[in-house]
Amino acid sequence: MRAVEIENWALSVLDRVQQGLPIEDSRVELKANWIKANHAARRIAGHCSASAGDKILWLIGVDENTGITGADHQDMATWWPEVAAQFDEQSPGFHDLALTYNDHVVVALVFETDRVPFVVRNPAHGQQGGSGGPVEREVPWREGTSIRSAKHSDLVRLLVPAADLPRLELQKATAEL
Repeated sequence: MRAVEIENWALSVLDRVQQGLPIEDSRVELKANWIKANHAARRIAGHCSASAGDKILWLIGVDENTGITGADHQDMATWWPEVAAQFDEQSPGFHDLALTYNDHVVVALVFETDRVPFVVRNPAHGQQGGSGGPVEREVPWREGTSIRSAKHSDLVRLLVPAADLPRLELQKATAEL
């Protein structure tokens, strides 16, 4: 996705925030601040896995209720490696873009969802007195705007269509004006 497309998508969401319209849906998530790595990884994994191949947009520095508060883009350099470390084997690819809206810096993150399902580690697994129990890893799933563990049927619906996709190879192309 090109930077101008990310910016356009983010600006359209920010306009809706300013108008007080509902925002969060199956493709958009708003965060007032950078959230803890393990919580972010679980939410990102669930959001990506349930998106059915569509890219998803996270806007950091925006709250649906209080509006645009702004975010520090410098935090991305330390935040993302901590988030990526919570994933098992593969974390989603992403594009980030800092943009200014009404004198506030907002960070737009567009996540690629073509490598689903995404598996995250349970941070409480193996800890003394931890509530994680025997569950070492999980495939989170977004339902509405909440996150739960994926069910068998979710994974079947996710994986079977991907296995049936035809493979196309461009042999020749021309373009004229």
